[in-house]
Amino acid sequence: MNILIVDDRVENRYLLETLLKGNGYEVTSAVNGAEAFEQIQKERFDLIISDILMPVMDGFQLCRKIRAEETLNHIPFIFYTATYTGPQDEELARKIGANRFVIKPCEPDLLLRIVKEVTEAAKNDKDHTPPQPPKEEEILKLYSERLVRKLEQKMLEAEKELMARQAAEEALRERTVELKEALIGSISAMSGIVEKRDPYTAGHQIRVAKLTKAIAVELGFPPEKIEGIYLAGIIHDIGKISVPAEILSKPGKLSEQEYALIRLHPQAGYEILQPIRFPWPIAEIALQHHERLDGSGYPNNLEGDAILIEARILAVADVVEAMSSHRPYRPALGIDQALAEIRAEKGRLYDPMIVETCLRLFEAKQFNLDV
Repeated sequence: MNILIVDDRVENRYLLETLLKGNGYEVTSAVNGAEAFEQIQKERFDLIISDILMPVMDGFQLCRKIRAEETLNHIPFIFYTATYTGPQDEELARKIGANRFVIKPCEPDLLLRIVKEVTEAAKNDKDHTPPQPPKEEEILKLYSERLVRKLEQKMLEAEKELMARQAAEEALRERTVELKEALIGSISAMSGIVEKRDPYTAGHQIRVAKLTKAIAVELGFPPEKIEGIYLAGIIHDIGKISVPAEILSKPGKLSEQEYALIRLHPQAGYEILQPIRFPWPIAEIALQHHERLDGSGYPNNLEGDAILIEARILAVADVVEAMSSHRPYRPALGIDQALAEIRAEKGRLYDPMIVETCLRLFEAKQFNLDV
């Protein structure tokens, strides 16, 4: 016995084909009513099982087309649907000539029993003349009504889905804000650890962060990138927690050994930050903030564009803040001397574009480091 399955969803066709073939039926499938009608004209079928809602030609149209053909109208027809499930849908299906109306999902044993009942009834009633279909006007009226109802239903479902999606997106946005606030709070707390061990640099990281943010804004960075570089500035010296406090606060000149320990702080910071899944390359920025364009920086002697743009910005801001502020081993040199330093080393140690931007902020826009 050869059965034609008509359904636009591949998973539905697969399930039906598996069930029917497993019970000895031959099965052919089509993805819509138009394709099915072409196959019916080429091949003999003992039964058609069709979905209703399909593109190109739906199940109702296919059933009407078959019942209108004298050579085809004897083929039993089962509607198998998950969309048209109401009594009026079944009434329309019956009026246009369907033998049965089955709602998905249907238990496999029940569906097989229905297939057997319908095909056996067709065999036992070979000479039966199909009843005359209702008038075209009545069918079109019923069909139009059902189509409109389904469209309205689909629109309501789509509207509910959209509202649910919007609610989920809003909840996700709120959760993202909460997580970001928690992340910023954690970063600020980590920054405070360094400043408690090194009171002479208290405020250094926040002032550097303020300047890096201002430079990034002036350069036209997108908001997300600005936020990342600001947070990197707040925490860029976290690696100093690995440096003995007496070295950090030593008033005199550092020995070579002590300076070597100080130079380890970018790598130490990277190792602290790298396991944390930031949405920005904060660990890499902290690692590179003492690198210089000519390769004379540390810890990896990176050159030029091998240094992240965020780290190049941080390098300029770090030098400007450090030189203009008091340190245990020297008094503050002042902002003028700090700006003279980056101007003199522009293009050799520091990125020229970033230096020019920083100079413009202080000299033309009256930027100050106070927080």
